[in-house]
Formats: sequence, structure tokens, C-alpha cells
Amino acid sequence: MKKIIVMIIACISLYVCSSNEEIDNPFDGELFNTIWLGTGDDEGESYSFISDNDFKYVGEGTIESGTYTFNGTSGVLTTSSSSHSFKIDGTKMTVEDGSSSIFIKN
Repeated sequence: MKKIIVMIIACISLYVCSSNEEIDNPFDGELFNTIWLGTGDDEGESYSFISDNDFKYVGEGTIESGTYTFNGTSGVLTTSSSSHSFKIDGTKMTVEDGSSSIFIKN
């Protein structure tokens, strides 16, 4: 009887310690020091938020720097040549640049 109880406790412990819910890199509401990588047609592109107000975009043969505003869920990215709104849902950032580009938090 003791062996059965020990086996049940061991199985429960293993189940609890190896949760199926894996959160690799959750977004905590702060953009500073985060990098977002493009998906699909935007693969190879990235946004790096290098301060509380500044970002760097890399992709399509260009590197652009700009400023951003962010209210915790959405904001605006502004460079010398354009301005795009964006929103964040979990670890997914959608940039409204004419094609609703999806970026995943690295």
C-alpha cells in the first residue's frame, strides 16, 4: 500500500512540475530592451526598442531609427519618413504598415 501511495505522489509531482503551458518570454508591458522579430512575409525584419522613446527597425535592406509612444497595449512608431500604429497582444505585435505585419517577441 505504501508503494502505491509513493507512486501516486511521484506521478502527481512530475505532472505538476512539467506543465504543458509553456510561456517562453511573456510581455510585461514595457517595450524598452525588447526585440520583436517579423513573421511570414516580414521574416528577417525586426524592431528593437532601445530606450523608453526610441526604436530601431532593421529589414528590407534598411536600418531606420525613430521614436515611439506606447500606452501599454498600443502605440505609434514614427521615423523621419513615416508613422505607423501598432498594438501588442501577449507576445504578438501587429504593425499597421499597410499589411498588418506580425512580429513576435524574441
